[in-house]
Amino acid sequence: MKSHRTGRSWTWRLALTIVMLALAAACSSAGGHAASPAALDGQRTTFGSIVLDGSPGTPAVNARTGTLYVPLQCPDSFCRSGQPAHVLDVINAATCNAKVRSGCKPVARATVGVSPNAAVVDEATDTIYVTNSVTDGNDGTVSVVDGARCNARVTAGCGKPRATIKLGGFVVAAALNPATHTLYVADLKGAVDAIDVAACNAATTRGCDRPVRKVSDGQGPAALAVDVATDTVYAVNNGSGDGNTVSVIDGSTCNGTRGSGCGQVPRTTTVGSGAAWAAVDQASHAVYVTGGNDGTVSVINGARCNARVSSDCGRTWPAVTTGAGPAFVAVDPARDTAFTLNSVDDTLSAINTTTCNGTSTSGCQGRIRDAQASPHHGPGYLAFPNQFALAPQTGSAYVVNIGGSNVMSVVSVRDCNATRTTGCRTEAPSVPDHESTISADPATGTIYAGHSSRPQIDVLNSATCQAGRLTGCAPVAEIPVGHPMANVSAVDRTTHTLYAADPEGGTVAVINTGNCNARDTAGCAQHPPVIKVGAAPNTPVINPVTRTLYVSYGSQANRIAVVSTATCNATRSSGCGQSPAVVKVPDGTVILAVSTATDTVYAPNSGASSFSGHTMSVINGAACNGTSHSGCSHLAATVTVGSGPSGVAVNDHTHTVYVVNNANGDSPGSLSVINGATCNGTDTAGCGRSFPTAVTGGAPLLAAVNAATGRIYVIDFASAAVTVLDGSRCNASVTSGCGTPLREQAVGSAPSGLAVSPPVNTVYVADGFQAGSVSVFRG
Repeated sequence: MKSHRTGRSWTWRLALTIVMLALAAACSSAGGHAASPAALDGQRTTFGSIVLDGSPGTPAVNARTGTLYVPLQCPDSFCRSGQPAHVLDVINAATCNAKVRSGCKPVARATVGVSPNAAVVDEATDTIYVTNSVTDGNDGTVSVVDGARCNARVTAGCGKPRATIKLGGFVVAAALNPATHTLYVADLKGAVDAIDVAACNAATTRGCDRPVRKVSDGQGPAALAVDVATDTVYAVNNGSGDGNTVSVIDGSTCNGTRGSGCGQVPRTTTVGSGAAWAAVDQASHAVYVTGGNDGTVSVINGARCNARVSSDCGRTWPAVTTGAGPAFVAVDPARDTAFTLNSVDDTLSAINTTTCNGTSTSGCQGRIRDAQASPHHGPGYLAFPNQFALAPQTGSAYVVNIGGSNVMSVVSVRDCNATRTTGCRTEAPSVPDHESTISADPATGTIYAGHSSRPQIDVLNSATCQAGRLTGCAPVAEIPVGHPMANVSAVDRTTHTLYAADPEGGTVAVINTGNCNARDTAGCAQHPPVIKVGAAPNTPVINPVTRTLYVSYGSQANRIAVVSTATCNATRSSGCGQSPAVVKVPDGTVILAVSTATDTVYAPNSGASSFSGHTMSVINGAACNGTSHSGCSHLAATVTVGSGPSGVAVNDHTHTVYVVNNANGDSPGSLSVINGATCNGTDTAGCGRSFPTAVTGGAPLLAAVNAATGRIYVIDFASAAVTVLDGSRCNASVTSGCGTPLREQAVGSAPSGLAVSPPVNTVYVADGFQAGSVSVFRG
């Protein structure tokens, strides 16, 4: 059985790396049933959704009969039971599309082979070919389904396939050349099969049991696309997930009826890392290949790199920046658009095929406009969508997560494409600063940001880098630290000290912000003293009242170091060599928050891996601080929260603790809303109750509170957005506003760092993927 979840696995390799290095500072401010999809950037995007009969494979649409076919790899959502399915959901696309949703449910189930994973339609013979990987991955087949007798209106022929083609291997995808009547099938174990479908279709099965021709491709072909005019098959070599080549196969000498060229080793051309899918624009011969690891789509000039012409196959192809984890691409010739599905961002990018193709590249520059691909919450929520079927006639895309949820999203492509952008997301303005974590010091108007690739902390001026004014966002100074990706804390205003953890060095730097800020940079070049903590320290938090710094650390993030800052700060370093006290906590305790009102440390426990935890540790700061360690040996309480708690923020004005529940992205994220007045280090009476939740987007990571306005900001990693909630209507006492966000602000790919500066009412978001930008918008 194939469980193709490339985008998802990439997501959590990145997300866990970022989170375990402490994503952001300023997670605490200085001082039931989800709602329908919220407005994104002030616009309302509507979606249809279909509950499938199991976890899907690659769907296909037959435009002639108005039928959508969806292979089901297993009968469960996310294939939890491990049992393979053998059916194809049949859906009426005429009554389930971007405009009409009255018929968004399966009308029939067709029987196919074991663990079907991809469907291809031959409209000329009204035949549906379904690749079946079979559970052991060594006995792949193709089912031949009669589309004339198994479609949206006629289901009499759905009971069994017309024939089964035996292939062997681990077949995962297919593509059709209607001119040569050849079906090409990708075998991930090292071959491309060529099947004569003129002799094996819904009308005739005389050739279905013939031996098939094979092209050897040892780099692991995972997807195929055909240029009909040049008779070229492009095989995307995914390998183990890091493949970056495309094999160029001569279809004129290797097809269903001719095999003279099948024995030749095909030439290859290099594309982006993590190549996952390809689509051909038959008009321009451009081949669009997604690069899931680098967030780009490579554009091959198929006129200069095909079965007969290889002059440009060795060149570096233009790469279009789309979003995080592009996993699938399809061309809509009527709209001059190549739509790319970005799995990690939940977006559909719209590449203009007239200005970005094999011969014209003017439209390949910059970030391509995109639209939301599926609901961020509610019953239609779809985690990490990675493939879709395009129905240009109705302007619809049918979006799924291969091997994932049993939900299909139906989204319009009419209003966000190469010629129309009214339905595209409006991302917050951004600047090309390469930051990983961000912290704001409102007192001096300074933004401190750990650089993603250099051993430095950048110093920015919020007076010249704020919402509506981005002219001065270049760093005014750099602070040297041990390694890149320093985890910067909030500034201790009482001692003018910034504490920044160095995950690779196992230390925390002690930085003087009195002479290193946006107005005075005289001391920025000095190498700061450090505190030795332990392996992989995360973002520190401070209780300025007790002069204590808390920082989680450890390879499993299951320790919290407790440091006295009374003798280790910007002006006094005599105590920086101290041995910190230690609090033992569950695995995955990364982000911390302090309530100065109750002297409590709140520490969500995200789990050892994949955000599997569901608790938060409560530490009594009165008994566990820089001078008193009596309470460090035990927790005051353990609170049950949502799945995969990853971040936390405190608003002492409303006595509210907001816990970010990531849920591993498999279900809609949320905030647990906890009453800090009755659940704290000294009063745990309210810690055992069930807490109300607030709506967020997909896979939320961090939260921050603007103390001046009470608004709550939540980074939604898998939605490329920030959820904005009204804290006056969503807090420990009032929850009427928790179910409806004020808005969702679109930002860059894989947002991973967050800070709020109340004096300039500005939110800063580090866009983690490609580490290339900081989004800046008004709070």
